[in-house]
Amino acid sequence: MTAPLRRVWGMPLLLGAATVFGLVAGLLADGVWDVIAAAALALPVLVGAWYALRPALRPARPVDPAR
Repeated sequence: MTAPLRRVWGMPLLLGAATVFGLVAGLLADGVWDVIAAAALALPVLVGAWYALRPALRPARPVDPAR
């Protein structure tokens, strides 16, 4: 996998794998696995919320006209 391809698809693949793991773990096991499944399913939601709220939490940087 080349660097630009990994940079573009690395996080979506990781979040997709965490989602699949959480769904399978939630269906096939009980007890502590339910907690692990909930954490794995919450990971994509938390990452999405972080990137959705990040501009609101951080002041905007001035744009450098020389770039």
